[in-house]
Amino acid sequence: MPTLTAAPAARCPVRRVLDSRAVRMAFQPVVQLQDGSVLAYEALARFDAEHFASPVDAFAAAAAAGIGVELELLTLQQALTSIDDIPPGAWLTTNLSVEALLNSGVRTTLIAHADRNIIVEITEHSQVQDYAVLREAIGELRAAGILIAVDDAGAGFASLSHILQLHPDIIKLDITFTRGIDTDPVRAALIRALVAFADEAGAMLVAEGVETPAEYDTLIAIGVRLGQGYYMARPGPLPQPGRP
Repeated sequence: MPTLTAAPAARCPVRRVLDSRAVRMAFQPVVQLQDGSVLAYEALARFDAEHFASPVDAFAAAAAAGIGVELELLTLQQALTSIDDIPPGAWLTTNLSVEALLNSGVRTTLIAHADRNIIVEITEHSQVQDYAVLREAIGELRAAGILIAVDDAGAGFASLSHILQLHPDIIKLDITFTRGIDTDPVRAALIRALVAFADEAGAMLVAEGVETPAEYDTLIAIGVRLGQGYYMARPGPLPQPGRP
Protein backbone atom coordinates (compact mmCIF):
# COMPACT_ATOMS: atom_id res chain seq x y z
CA MET A 1 0.00 0.00 0.00
CA PRO A 2 1.43 3.43 -0.88
CA THR A 3 2.14 5.75 2.03
CA LEU A 4 1.11 9.35 2.21
CA THR A 5 3.80 11.90 2.92
CA ALA A 6 3.60 15.59 3.70
CA ALA A 7 3.80 17.96 0.75
CA PRO A 8 7.19 19.60 0.29
CA ALA A 9 7.49 22.92 2.09
CA ALA A 10 7.97 24.72 -1.23
CA ARG A 11 4.43 23.70 -2.25
CA CYS A 12 2.87 24.96 0.97
CA PRO A 13 0.77 28.09 0.33
CA VAL A 14 2.08 29.68 3.52
CA ARG A 15 5.65 29.05 2.43
CA ARG A 16 4.92 30.71 -0.90
CA VAL A 17 3.55 33.73 0.95
CA LEU A 18 6.63 33.86 3.16
CA ASP A 19 9.06 33.51 0.26
CA SER A 20 7.38 36.25 -1.77
CA ARG A 21 6.50 38.37 1.28
CA ALA A 22 2.95 38.48 -0.10
CA VAL A 23 1.31 40.18 2.85
CA ARG A 24 -0.41 43.56 2.54
CA MET A 25 -1.52 45.69 5.45
CA ALA A 26 -4.78 47.52 6.06
CA PHE A 27 -5.20 49.88 9.00
CA GLN A 28 -8.26 50.50 11.17
CA PRO A 29 -8.30 53.39 13.64
CA VAL A 30 -9.07 53.23 17.34
CA VAL A 31 -10.81 56.49 18.17
CA GLN A 32 -11.80 58.64 21.10
CA LEU A 33 -15.58 58.29 21.01
CA GLN A 34 -16.30 61.77 22.30
CA ASP A 35 -14.53 63.64 19.52
CA GLY A 36 -13.44 61.07 16.93
CA SER A 37 -9.73 61.76 17.36
CA VAL A 38 -7.50 58.78 16.59
CA LEU A 39 -5.52 57.09 19.35
CA ALA A 40 -4.03 54.29 17.23
CA TYR A 41 -4.13 52.44 13.93
CA GLU A 42 -4.40 48.65 14.09
CA ALA A 43 -2.39 46.90 11.37
CA LEU A 44 -4.36 44.04 9.83
CA ALA A 45 -2.88 41.46 7.46
CA ARG A 46 -4.40 40.90 4.04
CA PHE A 47 -3.60 38.10 1.57
CA ASP A 48 -4.30 37.56 -2.11
CA ALA A 49 -7.33 35.35 -2.72
CA GLU A 50 -5.17 32.94 -4.72
CA HIS A 51 -3.39 32.06 -1.49
CA PHE A 52 -6.09 32.23 1.21
CA ALA A 53 -9.77 33.08 1.49
CA SER A 54 -9.23 35.09 4.67
CA PRO A 55 -6.50 36.11 7.14
CA VAL A 56 -7.95 33.63 9.65
CA ASP A 57 -7.37 30.82 7.14
CA ALA A 58 -3.82 31.99 6.51
CA PHE A 59 -2.77 32.05 10.15
CA ALA A 60 -4.53 28.76 10.88
CA ALA A 61 -2.70 27.11 7.97
CA ALA A 62 0.60 28.57 9.13
CA ALA A 63 0.08 27.26 12.66
CA ALA A 64 -0.86 23.81 11.33
CA ALA A 65 2.32 23.78 9.23
CA GLY A 66 4.46 24.76 12.22
CA ILE A 67 5.43 28.13 10.72
CA GLY A 68 2.90 30.36 12.44
CA VAL A 69 5.52 32.52 14.13
CA GLU A 70 7.30 33.02 10.79
CA LEU A 71 4.11 34.39 9.27
CA GLU A 72 3.48 36.61 12.28
CA LEU A 73 7.01 37.99 12.09
CA LEU A 74 6.58 38.77 8.39
CA THR A 75 3.28 40.51 9.14
CA LEU A 76 4.96 42.53 11.90
CA GLN A 77 7.78 43.53 9.55
CA GLN A 78 5.30 44.59 6.87
CA ALA A 79 3.35 46.67 9.40
CA LEU A 80 6.50 48.39 10.58
CA THR A 81 7.35 49.49 7.03
CA SER A 82 4.43 51.93 7.37
CA ILE A 83 5.40 53.31 10.75
CA ASP A 84 6.70 56.56 9.26
CA ASP A 85 3.24 57.11 7.74
CA ILE A 86 1.40 56.90 11.06
CA PRO A 87 0.03 60.40 11.80
CA PRO A 88 1.88 62.25 14.58
CA GLY A 89 0.66 61.38 18.06
CA ALA A 90 -1.00 58.11 17.04
CA TRP A 91 0.18 54.61 17.94
CA LEU A 92 0.71 51.58 15.70
CA THR A 93 -1.06 48.46 16.95
CA THR A 94 0.08 45.01 15.88
CA ASN A 95 -1.42 41.61 16.71
CA LEU A 96 0.81 38.82 18.00
CA SER A 97 0.17 35.45 19.59
CA VAL A 98 1.78 34.29 22.80
CA GLU A 99 4.02 31.97 20.77
CA ALA A 100 5.26 34.93 18.74
CA LEU A 101 5.93 37.05 21.83
CA LEU A 102 8.06 34.26 23.27
CA ASN A 103 10.24 34.38 20.14
CA SER A 104 13.36 36.47 20.67
CA GLY A 105 13.46 37.59 17.03
CA VAL A 106 9.95 39.02 17.28
CA ARG A 107 10.79 40.88 20.49
CA THR A 108 14.04 42.21 19.01
CA THR A 109 12.11 43.53 16.00
CA LEU A 110 9.60 45.26 18.25
CA ILE A 111 12.18 46.77 20.57
CA ALA A 112 14.13 48.16 17.61
CA HIS A 113 11.08 50.33 16.85
CA ALA A 114 9.91 50.90 20.41
CA ASP A 115 10.48 54.65 20.27
CA ARG A 116 7.74 54.95 17.62
CA ASN A 117 4.64 54.37 19.79
CA ILE A 118 3.81 50.66 19.45
CA ILE A 119 0.98 48.66 21.00
CA VAL A 120 1.04 44.85 20.97
CA GLU A 121 -2.32 43.08 21.07
CA ILE A 122 -2.08 39.56 22.48
CA THR A 123 -4.34 37.35 20.37
CA GLU A 124 -3.87 33.95 22.01
CA HIS A 125 -7.14 32.05 22.55
CA SER A 126 -5.78 29.07 24.46
CA GLN A 127 -4.48 28.65 27.97
CA VAL A 128 -0.92 29.76 28.68
CA GLN A 129 1.11 27.08 30.41
CA ASP A 130 3.64 29.39 32.09
CA TYR A 131 2.63 32.99 32.74
CA ALA A 132 5.93 33.71 34.47
CA VAL A 133 7.78 33.17 31.18
CA LEU A 134 5.25 35.29 29.29
CA ARG A 135 5.43 38.09 31.87
CA GLU A 136 9.22 38.12 31.52
CA ALA A 137 8.93 38.38 27.73
CA ILE A 138 6.45 41.24 27.75
CA GLY A 139 8.43 42.86 30.55
CA GLU A 140 11.21 43.43 27.99
CA LEU A 141 8.72 45.15 25.72
CA ARG A 142 7.25 47.30 28.47
CA ALA A 143 10.70 48.36 29.61
CA ALA A 144 11.25 49.68 26.08
CA GLY A 145 7.99 51.67 26.19
CA ILE A 146 5.70 49.30 24.27
CA LEU A 147 2.10 49.05 25.52
CA ILE A 148 0.38 45.69 25.98
CA ALA A 149 -3.25 45.07 25.04
CA VAL A 150 -5.46 42.01 25.51
CA ASP A 151 -7.61 41.44 22.42
CA ASP A 152 -11.15 40.02 22.34
CA ALA A 153 -11.57 40.29 26.11
CA GLY A 154 -14.48 38.17 27.27
CA ALA A 155 -14.45 35.89 24.21
CA GLY A 156 -12.97 32.98 26.17
CA PHE A 157 -11.03 31.77 29.15
CA ALA A 158 -7.66 32.86 27.84
CA SER A 159 -8.40 36.55 27.45
CA LEU A 160 -9.72 36.83 31.01
CA SER A 161 -6.67 34.99 32.34
CA HIS A 162 -4.44 37.37 30.37
CA ILE A 163 -6.09 40.35 32.07
CA LEU A 164 -5.61 38.89 35.54
CA GLN A 165 -2.06 37.65 34.96
CA LEU A 166 -0.58 40.35 32.71
CA HIS A 167 -2.26 43.58 33.90
CA PRO A 168 -2.53 44.99 30.37
CA ASP A 169 -2.40 48.67 29.53
CA ILE A 170 -5.38 48.24 27.18
CA ILE A 171 -8.38 45.91 27.27
CA LYS A 172 -10.23 45.42 23.98
CA LEU A 173 -13.76 44.15 24.46
CA ASP A 174 -14.90 41.44 22.09
CA ILE A 175 -17.48 42.45 19.50
CA THR A 176 -20.10 40.25 21.18
CA PHE A 177 -20.24 42.74 24.05
CA THR A 178 -20.78 45.69 21.73
CA ARG A 179 -23.25 44.26 19.25
CA GLY A 180 -26.78 45.36 20.12
CA ILE A 181 -25.75 47.09 23.34
CA ASP A 182 -28.29 49.84 22.66
CA THR A 183 -31.17 47.35 23.02
CA ASP A 184 -29.77 45.03 25.67
CA PRO A 185 -29.68 46.41 29.24
CA VAL A 186 -27.72 43.37 30.46
CA ARG A 187 -24.89 44.07 28.01
CA ALA A 188 -24.96 47.72 28.99
CA ALA A 189 -24.74 46.85 32.69
CA LEU A 190 -21.84 44.47 32.09
CA ILE A 191 -19.84 46.99 30.09
CA ARG A 192 -20.56 49.67 32.69
CA ALA A 193 -19.01 47.33 35.27
CA LEU A 194 -16.02 46.73 32.98
CA VAL A 195 -15.53 50.48 32.62
CA ALA A 196 -15.25 50.69 36.41
CA PHE A 197 -12.91 47.67 36.47
CA ALA A 198 -10.62 49.16 33.82
CA ASP A 199 -10.49 52.48 35.64
CA GLU A 200 -9.58 50.72 38.87
CA ALA A 201 -6.91 48.64 37.11
CA GLY A 202 -5.44 51.65 35.33
CA ALA A 203 -6.21 50.26 31.88
CA MET A 204 -7.78 51.80 28.79
CA LEU A 205 -10.97 50.08 27.62
CA VAL A 206 -11.72 49.80 23.89
CA ALA A 207 -15.08 48.62 22.53
CA GLU A 208 -14.55 46.65 19.31
CA GLY A 209 -17.13 46.18 16.57
CA VAL A 210 -19.00 49.47 16.84
CA GLU A 211 -21.25 49.35 13.79
CA THR A 212 -24.27 51.60 14.38
CA PRO A 213 -24.94 55.15 15.63
CA ALA A 214 -27.07 53.71 18.44
CA GLU A 215 -24.22 51.49 19.67
CA TYR A 216 -21.85 54.44 19.45
CA ASP A 217 -24.13 56.73 21.48
CA THR A 218 -24.86 54.05 24.10
CA LEU A 219 -21.15 53.36 24.65
CA ILE A 220 -20.50 57.04 25.27
CA ALA A 221 -23.46 57.21 27.66
CA ILE A 222 -22.17 54.35 29.82
CA GLY A 223 -18.65 55.73 30.01
CA VAL A 224 -16.65 53.92 27.30
CA ARG A 225 -14.07 56.35 25.96
CA LEU A 226 -12.48 54.42 23.09
CA GLY A 227 -13.94 52.42 20.22
CA GLN A 228 -13.18 50.72 16.95
CA GLY A 229 -15.50 49.54 14.21
CA TYR A 230 -17.11 50.04 10.84
CA TYR A 231 -19.27 52.91 12.08
CA MET A 232 -16.15 55.04 12.49
CA ALA A 233 -13.91 53.55 9.78
CA ARG A 234 -13.33 50.31 7.91
CA PRO A 235 -9.79 48.92 7.50
CA GLY A 236 -7.97 50.67 4.69
CA PRO A 237 -4.88 52.71 3.86
CA LEU A 238 -3.41 55.16 6.31
CA PRO A 239 -4.59 58.75 5.85
CA GLN A 240 -2.48 60.89 3.58
CA PRO A 241 -0.84 63.98 5.08
CA GLY A 242 -3.26 66.87 5.18
CA ARG A 243 -6.33 64.59 5.10
CA PRO A 244 -8.38 63.23 8.03
